[in-house]
Amino acid sequence: MALYSFEVSSGPLIVARQNGVELADRSALWDHVAELARQTKEPGARLIVRDEAGETIVSIGLWTVRNLVRKPERAA
Repeated sequence: MALYSFEVSSGPLIVARQNGVELADRSALWDHVAELARQTKEPGARLIVRDEAGETIVSIGLWTVRNLVRKPERAA
């Protein structure tokens, strides 16, 4: 299992930080990214994910994440 750190920032402010998040693989990483996007309401927030070596592997706006993972509306 790999360890990742997640940092959500809005401008110069760090809104949330999670270090040492253990995930089975990189596909599980995107589930965690989507969950953080749902929880964060800061306008213009950005997420950076780093691997154990400190290398940035994801840098994305949370607005983009929320729109990518939006669930389709149910038909009436």
